[in-house]
Amino acid sequence: MFNFALQKKLILGGLALLLAADLAFAYFSARLSGSREDRQQSLAAQSRQIALVRADVKRATEIRQKTPEVLRQLDQFEGSLLPAAKGYSVVTGEIDEYAKDAHLLKNDVKYHEKEVPGRNNLTELGMEISVEGDYNGIVKFLNKIQRSKSVYIVDALGVESQSSAQAPAGVLKVNLHLRTYFRKA
Repeated sequence: MFNFALQKKLILGGLALLLAADLAFAYFSARLSGSREDRQQSLAAQSRQIALVRADVKRATEIRQKTPEVLRQLDQFEGSLLPAAKGYSVVTGEIDEYAKDAHLLKNDVKYHEKEVPGRNNLTELGMEISVEGDYNGIVKFLNKIQRSKSVYIVDALGVESQSSAQAPAGVLKVNLHLRTYFRKA
């Protein structure tokens, strides 16, 4: 018969070998499942990236299709602008009329003309206008500028309260920085 101590050692050795093999399989199984998750995450990220690129391509195609219409509308808008030859007199007349209708005193107007880069047929006219009057008159003046048939862009508006002994109470001084555009004839 076998020696019981030897048999016990062989069984324990076999169990240790099986336990070591089980630990090795558990380690490799964890690595394989982890890499599968990494691959799935990578695939999901790439799928999101492809969806974003497809959306960008779709948007670019839509923009390309709309470009002729936008250019036509831009040309139509530019055609509706005042010609440079009579633009100054029309703008000055409008501003004077709006100030008069609003019962404002127009103190100062400065003009700054410059070419519009990339648009050879347009001229930009910057204006610095100073008017004085009551609050209601200022609001009426600004509303008339906003509703004008001419295009005016208000870049800045500064309000000062007149508190000197010569100025009546409630009189405001407004400094406007406006822009408008003229087409070259």
